[in-house]
Amino acid sequence: FINFAQNYDMRFREITAITGLGGLYKMESQKASGLIVTSLAEGWTKFISNREHLFSPLENIAIYTSDDTVELLEVMLKAYEQKDSNPPVDAKADNGTLSAYFEKVLPEYDREKVHISDIKKFIKWFAILDEKGVLKTELEEKAKEAEAEKATDEKSE
Repeated sequence: FINFAQNYDMRFREITAITGLGGLYKMESQKASGLIVTSLAEGWTKFISNREHLFSPLENIAIYTSDDTVELLEVMLKAYEQKDSNPPVDAKADNGTLSAYFEKVLPEYDREKVHISDIKKFIKWFAILDEKGVLKTELEEKAKEAEAEKATDEKSE
């Protein structure tokens, strides 16, 4: 048995959260009445109806800060870059530990609008995305884009 979801570079924009279902899902195909998704945690693929569930693509999610919002991917990449110096805590840790961890990742997060349940979800999602190599892929793509932009700027000078 081969799990194809692990055999290529999965991108952040392909991943969605689904109300009523824990975890994260890769969007495989779209139909008028819902999505065909693959569970990143369990590997199964099936149709999920949009009559029973809401889909939240991760690229559309942002985190409130004291003066604006920050895209979820940007915060995930900050956490990934800090993984050695600020390892993710257990999602079941006490509220103080969870808040202290998240404050190191995003010091300016809005403590009124970002709840402990949001931080727990962030930690769980981070673990899944890290395990599947999504964050590593996104950092590599970001570096390639920066390199290409730098080359373009040099040509135009």
